[in-house]
Amino acid sequence: MKDLDDILEIAAGYQVSKSLFAAVEFNVFNSLSGKGKTIKQLSSELKLPKRSLFRLLGVCTACGLLKKKDGKYYNSKAAERFLVENKPGYIGDFCKANNNFLYNSWGKIEEIIKSDKFHSVFGGKGDTIDRVAIDPKIVRVSHKAQHNYSINPAKELAEKFDFSKYKDLLDLGGGSGILSIMAVKKYPHLTATVFDFTPVCEIAKEIIAEHGVEDRVRTCPGNIIKDEFPKGADLILISGILDGYDEEGCYAMIKKAYDYLPKGGGIILKESIIDDGRTGPLFPAIFSLALLIETRGGDSRSRGEMSGWLKKAGFTGIKFTPLHEISGSYRALGIVTAKKA
Repeated sequence: MKDLDDILEIAAGYQVSKSLFAAVEFNVFNSLSGKGKTIKQLSSELKLPKRSLFRLLGVCTACGLLKKKDGKYYNSKAAERFLVENKPGYIGDFCKANNNFLYNSWGKIEEIIKSDKFHSVFGGKGDTIDRVAIDPKIVRVSHKAQHNYSINPAKELAEKFDFSKYKDLLDLGGGSGILSIMAVKKYPHLTATVFDFTPVCEIAKEIIAEHGVEDRVRTCPGNIIKDEFPKGADLILISGILDGYDEEGCYAMIKKAYDYLPKGGGIILKESIIDDGRTGPLFPAIFSLALLIETRGGDSRSRGEMSGWLKKAGFTGIKFTPLHEISGSYRALGIVTAKKA
């Protein structure tokens, strides 16, 4: 932090994000895909008033999402890649989820901090994990928000971790199955099982079929906390799951994995890694606060605490590997791996 400008930029951050969300909701980036358009053309096509649309486009141009030349607006390279629907990198659904479900909850952050209780972003009594377990509509919203967001980390995991030593992967809380999909694509000998809530498995089946790996990636509906794990795996992946539970729940899950695995079996813990001092990086620090809003006991996880749980459970050969080359550095992703001796 250097001066007043830095503080002002942080203070206005919500205005920039809301401008992005509005542009996504209004299909601005879809409309500009592959060609430039004037404000008159965009106004007519999007059925928005020229005066207000002009100002929204001004913000999008100022922050680098759009470019303007000779009276026409164009997508930036990043916007064309990540904000145009049906492109492989599209994260517009992630933006929509933030806008439609999370934005208002963050507006109540003072109240949530004072009460020290989660706020149900999807309505009802349960936290986000509870709602995903039972509501197919919420599962689909969550999947659309996270799936494309997870493709690059899935590719990087398949590059960084040596799956050649294992035969069958158990993907606990595997969501869309994209991590398992990328792993079996790179390692033809490998099979995998996505073990998740029933509504989630229905989504995973669709994604697995799209990638043509139904013969090697299975789904098994169940509760990773309460139910027995599907038999036969020699490697367990727990990705983006530990952040949804309290410390007791996290350790119980890792101990359950240890007791399940055969001798020589392996485990992979993948998370956005917060420093042990819990002062950064920025994304896992923000995510920690988001998890206060959305879950009963969830929190960003540090390398130290995950290593501690693994060691306590009996695992050996604990290693840490950052996932920054394909996934980017902002999310501070990494894996902590270990073996059952």
